[in-house]
Amino acid sequence: MDSHSLALITTLLLVFSAAILGGVVAKLLKQPMVLGYIAAGILFGNVFPKITDAGFLNAIAQSGVTLLLFTLGVEFSFHRMKKLLRSIGWAAGFQIVLVIFLIFFLSLFLSISFLPSLFIAVAASLSSSAVIMKILSERGELDTGPGETMMTWSVIQDLGVVPIMIILPAVIAASSGASPSLGPLLVTMTVTIVKAVMALVVIVYLGRRGIPVFLTAVSGIGSREIFVLSTVGFAFLCALLTFVLGLSAALGAFIAGLLISETSQNHAIFAEVRPLRDLFAVVFFVSLGMGLPVSIFFSSGWILLTLAAAVIAVKFIVVSGLMRFLGYHRKTAFLAAVGLIPMSEFGFIIANQGLTLGAITSADYSLIVALTFLTILLSAPLTSRGQGLYYWFAKRFGWKSSEAALEKEELPFRDHIVICGYGRVGKYIGRALEMAGVPFVVVDYNNATIAHLKEKGIPVVYGDPADRDVLDWAQVDFAKAIIIAIPDRHTQELIIGNAQTLNRNIKIICRTHHEEDQKDLKSLGVDSVVQPEFEAAISIVERLLSSYGVSDEDIAGKILRLKIEHGAG
Repeated sequence: MDSHSLALITTLLLVFSAAILGGVVAKLLKQPMVLGYIAAGILFGNVFPKITDAGFLNAIAQSGVTLLLFTLGVEFSFHRMKKLLRSIGWAAGFQIVLVIFLIFFLSLFLSISFLPSLFIAVAASLSSSAVIMKILSERGELDTGPGETMMTWSVIQDLGVVPIMIILPAVIAASSGASPSLGPLLVTMTVTIVKAVMALVVIVYLGRRGIPVFLTAVSGIGSREIFVLSTVGFAFLCALLTFVLGLSAALGAFIAGLLISETSQNHAIFAEVRPLRDLFAVVFFVSLGMGLPVSIFFSSGWILLTLAAAVIAVKFIVVSGLMRFLGYHRKTAFLAAVGLIPMSEFGFIIANQGLTLGAITSADYSLIVALTFLTILLSAPLTSRGQGLYYWFAKRFGWKSSEAALEKEELPFRDHIVICGYGRVGKYIGRALEMAGVPFVVVDYNNATIAHLKEKGIPVVYGDPADRDVLDWAQVDFAKAIIIAIPDRHTQELIIGNAQTLNRNIKIICRTHHEEDQKDLKSLGVDSVVQPEFEAAISIVERLLSSYGVSDEDIAGKILRLKIEHGAG
């Protein structure tokens, strides 16, 4: 075995070892996996700097980036993109521009040169969809108002990578002279945009005409391997086309994904490509860490801390301010702004493009990677504890629910049900009560939910259900029961305490996302604790056993045993 082959094997062994170690540690510490991959990469890259093949590692990482953007395109459709852009598209776009402007001038103030300042600002303007989705899914808050807003906002930011990748090369080309001026910059950008439009038109036209026929023919062969190879080959073909036209290869892969998302085979393709994408993406994140010298944290420590603090403050203020302007509740604006703080993994892609084009140095690239790592490290605990932070600030600054649109006269409710949260669980409860003719009132702070309920004539109070004044307005003191359909534990405890203060005899029914929370919630005075996952399992068991001829009496006994073991018996 020659030395080159040995270096390739050693490099892969180090990458996978770092990924396993970083992933396990991040899982144990309940941190985002991306954070663990980068941290382990930093450790292994600095301990074993001489036995890795940097060129081979970079080639695999670039393939991972291409597949990452391809699968991102497959996950979306043109129809979904239009819906997102109509809701908060302009605000998310304006946030990108405003954050770029503010961080760019701050970087210049810190004596960072023009192009590196621009790349730092662009990377800082984006938020990490991977980190956001990981934390929200772990907490069971993907379907909440703040959760949906965060994901929508981050998706629009991801789509913003496309024009950024088109414009940045033009800016680099125009500013490569001794004294960059506005004229050459506009000319270069115009030429680049024209080429981009031409590439888009060609790819979209040929794709919409030929992709369905091509995929049908390939799937008709009946070979899984040929199907995967053909779709990945199409992604790299589009990437090559955009690269030849002077644009980003990743841009072509993203467009290829969008075209395939419109076909009937999109789900099958995503399922086949995703494992390959995940493997290459892990290599990409580990390689980022392996290329990051620890010395950057010492040589540029104060610059890193200053930039990280600025990114956290600027993004929080800009996002929360824009959401308040759009009419969102203060709590939604706060939680979404905190969640959107961590810089995106796409910032690595943009920085890597700048390094490839010679716009930034290796030191500048390391600074951007270190800054992204630092913002994720600092913001992950904030996002996980966002609810507690909000109520701490609300108490400290005396935030009241005067914005809850409360009327002057009391609501005419007596012996009714109060539903806190009208998401996936709450809406079915409300529908059942509506059909049964049982009076109820909904308490929520999701703007879209409030508007929808008012159109249907359903009684609703706009405000945070954890606020005692809001519960008082919903006439909890005269209600028979209160249903807490909100999964966040901190909010649940506040609602339980305030409801019992207003009405000592009220019946409290609470949902929970975590099985271990049942005992604690019951100790707080909750009459019934419902875990949706357990109830779904019970329903499946009941249907399954009946199909095998098990008697109703035996099924009831087994279900009772399960409930006793679960703590709900």
